[in-house]
Amino acid sequence: MAKPPGPGRCVHCLKSRQTRTWDHVLPKGWYPDSTPENIKKWQIPSCIKCNREYGKLEDELLVRIGLCLDPEDLKAAGVSEKAIRAINPRFGKSSKDTRRRQAKREKILRESMLGPDIPDHGIYPGFDEAWGRPRDQQLAIPFRAEHIRRLTEKIVRGIFFIEDNMLIEPPFNIEFYALSESGAEPIKNLLDRFGKEYVREPGIVVRRAVAPEDATSSVFEIAIWGRLKMFAAVNRPDA
Repeated sequence: MAKPPGPGRCVHCLKSRQTRTWDHVLPKGWYPDSTPENIKKWQIPSCIKCNREYGKLEDELLVRIGLCLDPEDLKAAGVSEKAIRAINPRFGKSSKDTRRRQAKREKILRESMLGPDIPDHGIYPGFDEAWGRPRDQQLAIPFRAEHIRRLTEKIVRGIFFIEDNMLIEPPFNIEFYALSESGAEPIKNLLDRFGKEYVREPGIVVRRAVAPEDATSSVFEIAIWGRLKMFAAVNRPDA
């Protein structure tokens, strides 16, 4: 087991802490079963508070997005099964855990939308109907845009720290974009010309292009499980 990173600044909140822990940029549970065993999983130093907050957020996203994935897709192998187990009381490790799984299952069922109740707007790019079912047989599971934004920000901060030993701090900020393939063309064109790829195949691919003028202004494309795509820009508000 790796030694704790010791005192220093948290990559997320940027505050100095006496006690820090290692935080996975992508949680271990997000790596598909098809990930080679020799792949090194990205880790960054985090304060305990931020690590816990992200852990809850990522567990929630894994369940909701995992239920929308194709279990036969190699890029997401095993992820949908993890999501199903997380809301199945039969897999509870204690009476408390059983109740927690049941409560999470009931909450998702309450919030899910069927057929004509599914709105025509607000569908995350890449998560429209993928199995050719008629509208009255479709099921929509909501997840929070704020959670996706925070996950994107975490990955961007993580890549900068791992690659450049650098924290993203004022005056720079991170902007998140949920874009369709056509809407993402300007960013994709920049990445095709100037980008570098960071791969944890087959489930995780990140592309980044950094402006040489300040070594910080940049654009990102983050692809997870072949379905969840996030775009981001790091810039100065006055740029």
